[in-house]
Amino acid sequence: MLGFRIRAAVSLLIFAVAASCFLAAGLLSGCGDGGNGGPALPQTPTGAATGQPTESDANVILSTAEVAKHNSSSDCWLIIENKVYDVSDYLDSHPAGGGIIIPYCGTEATHAFETVDHSRVALSHLDSIYVGDLAP
Repeated sequence: MLGFRIRAAVSLLIFAVAASCFLAAGLLSGCGDGGNGGPALPQTPTGAATGQPTESDANVILSTAEVAKHNSSSDCWLIIENKVYDVSDYLDSHPAGGGIIIPYCGTEATHAFETVDHSRVALSHLDSIYVGDLAP
């Protein structure tokens, strides 16, 4: 049992280091600026064009049931710190790959998100994919 726990801890540590390296290499070198530093974070069209709320919509409140409907790689919403984000168009651009995010589509992802030390650039992109707040 102790051997399994050690292997699990080492695996988690390796994953965290690898994810941090991907983020540091991609995001800190300019990923998101559309320049030569890496891929730009896609701007998700919102509002009347998609039927989804925009940032300008005041106090958009979403239930967990509504967020749960967006649970696929083509339609992926995440809950991070009681805020809802549409990451559908970002999956292919994520430095660690979209596969790391897909298991959380339509669900609470705060712990998974906070496990990795995201750069300021990455955090600033959240505003552009914000959908609304989670209902209390």
